[in-house]
Amino acid sequence: METVLQQLRGLARVAERPAPQAPTAPGATPNATESAPLKEGAEPPRGERVGRVLLVALITVVAGYFTAITAQPKFVTTDYEYLWRGARLFFGEGIDPYSVRPRAAWLHLWPLFDRLFYPLPALMVVGPFAAWTLAASQILFVSLACALLAWRLSRHALWPLLIFLTPSMWMAAFIGQWSPWLTLAMLVPSAGFLFACKPTLGLACFIYRPTWRAFAGGLALLVLSLALLPHWPWEWLENLKYVQRHPPAILTPGGWIIALALLRWRQREARLLFAFACVPQLLFFADQLPLFLVARNRREALLYTLSGIVVGCIWVARHFMRYAAVQLTGPYVMLACYLPALWIVLRRPNVSYPPIHDGEG
Repeated sequence: METVLQQLRGLARVAERPAPQAPTAPGATPNATESAPLKEGAEPPRGERVGRVLLVALITVVAGYFTAITAQPKFVTTDYEYLWRGARLFFGEGIDPYSVRPRAAWLHLWPLFDRLFYPLPALMVVGPFAAWTLAASQILFVSLACALLAWRLSRHALWPLLIFLTPSMWMAAFIGQWSPWLTLAMLVPSAGFLFACKPTLGLACFIYRPTWRAFAGGLALLVLSLALLPHWPWEWLENLKYVQRHPPAILTPGGWIIALALLRWRQREARLLFAFACVPQLLFFADQLPLFLVARNRREALLYTLSGIVVGCIWVARHFMRYAAVQLTGPYVMLACYLPALWIVLRRPNVSYPPIHDGEG
């Protein structure tokens, strides 16, 4: 019991540890100083390290359990099922997954409603998970992403873990989306090859932190995919003609206001916000998970998280069980994700800072 108490005390010290202060830039306000990147400090005590491991393990278990009870293949068709079936067709049976159609003749191979809309690099990354059953595969896919992301975000402080309370995270776990992996790639340049798995959102995430490692990793994965199936890009682009309900947020009603982020163009967070609003996406909370990185301190993270929870609860109460829930979610995503992010970047001066979660970690 005494050991557990020591670990909890160490974890509390991590949560209370203030972010190091950076020199105030000319013309910057004290609020900009709060946005200093979190730098590497002394080696934390053993109790803090153990507490961090336990907390990350708890987040991983909760995320996996939530995925298990919500994304049951008998009752729901998730986005991840398209990845899983596409990977099994290509690597397990040698069938071109871009040639299958949601028709009766293909029902035994492709019992889904749409064609495959994901690029081949996405199937290559999911390939190792596809050896498991669909339910187990999605649990592993989500749990591993949450574990790595939680470990990276908790490197210097605990407030970034508020991302796991946002509706974007829970929706991403439910439908098995790429956004947790893309958020991880934004923090760890060596994982930048993951941007190629969802190139629309991946491009916006790359703009947040463009590095040669991320570019080279994505290019290498693309070249390898062409070696495996040289004609897949043309088949994939043909399938994309059938994509529905994926508008850029800036073209939705009221979305023009996101362009105000350009008033703070020196901030990488403002550039992320504007770029994100300009690419096609599903306005269903999950895709917008990387926008959490707009927050650079505990107060901003709390504002963003609480806004999302309130709006998410209203959406669940009003629309979750409705057939047209996806079509009705756009305004709620604007209120839960885009507008809080815009408010955060506009409150700061137009000053450039390094990423708040700098380093590989």
